[in-house]
Amino acid sequence: MKIVFMGTPEFAAHFLEHLIASDNEVLAVVTQPDRPAGRGRVLTPPPVKVAALNHNLQVLQPTDLKSPEFEAELRKYDADLYVVVAYSILPKNILAVTKFGAVNVHGSLLPKYRGAAPVQRAIADGLKETGVTVFRLDEKMDHGPILAQRTVAIDHQETTASLLDKMVAPGCDALDDAINQLKNGCEKDLTQDHAQASGAPKIKKEEGLIDFNLPAHTIHDRIRAFNPWPGGYGKLGGRMVYLRKTDTPESGPQLAPGVVEFKDNRFFVGTGEGVLEVLEIQAEGKKPMPVADFMRGIQKREGLQFC
Repeated sequence: MKIVFMGTPEFAAHFLEHLIASDNEVLAVVTQPDRPAGRGRVLTPPPVKVAALNHNLQVLQPTDLKSPEFEAELRKYDADLYVVVAYSILPKNILAVTKFGAVNVHGSLLPKYRGAAPVQRAIADGLKETGVTVFRLDEKMDHGPILAQRTVAIDHQETTASLLDKMVAPGCDALDDAINQLKNGCEKDLTQDHAQASGAPKIKKEEGLIDFNLPAHTIHDRIRAFNPWPGGYGKLGGRMVYLRKTDTPESGPQLAPGVVEFKDNRFFVGTGEGVLEVLEIQAEGKKPMPVADFMRGIQKREGLQFC
């Protein structure tokens, strides 16, 4: 199968590497333009571009997917298929260029969690299981018929970063399944039950601000979902801190929402229901640290409260 790959983040780069190692032929790679990153705002290529250049592949970075110039450039490759992972909705004229159209690798069991943040939303909602779906792209977001799905368990301490890593292997397996269906003319093309669809909108930074009036298990889930970005954060003792790892113990001190207590070298915070235990914390501008190290730097431990 002759493939043009489209994607941008590290998650997508794993699928590009998989296709390069397969018996398919990757003709070119389409990705987002380089963006400023880091404190120095240095112009930085996306991970997919880095992977592509390491394999001497041609890289396209269009700013307008609807432009005639981009369509003309794609037509030169005479690809059989576009494989899309975390890139963009493709316009109708682009989908019509290839023999088999385009397939997309999406981090949920569609039709659940359509949108930009399916992994984060599944964790934040406290799910125990999600998955990876490979489907045919059409002009609507995450809407096309399904070719292959694989389920993935969500552990109690799973974060967005760890779950994305866990999704790569089953996702590659589902992608191989879908490509083989197309090659052999035996596509499943299962129409999604659109009545069961749910959204997974892009995460906003302000969602990371912790509301300690929520139940402890809800806060724990949201902290995991927003790791690494934007993080679960709040002000403690006048400075911003990020709770990087937490737990929901069956027993602990009875505390009002947001009130902190250090007990037996453990760090507890009251919530609207139950108690939250903090295992790893990060002061703004510092590196994450175990709570034991953080506690040693606290001079006044009485009356501490998140605000």
